[in-house]
Amino acid sequence: MTHAQLLQLLRRKVRRYGTQTALATGLDISPAYLSDILKGKREPGAKVLASLGLRRIVRYESKQALRGAKETK
Repeated sequence: MTHAQLLQLLRRKVRRYGTQTALATGLDISPAYLSDILKGKREPGAKVLASLGLRRIVRYESKQALRGAKETK
């Protein structure tokens, strides 16, 4: 899932709750933190991700693998 898709899900959830403040209260996070996530200033934490049925997965790739993929295209 892309970051843009995650934000789209989160915006839908805001609409269901009515306001950012209502959602933030429901998630036990500050409205300012939720606003920062929606503006792309901060990454969503565990509470926000869990409320969307998501989890964070970090992936690392070697530069060698990336170079090889570009050369074959």
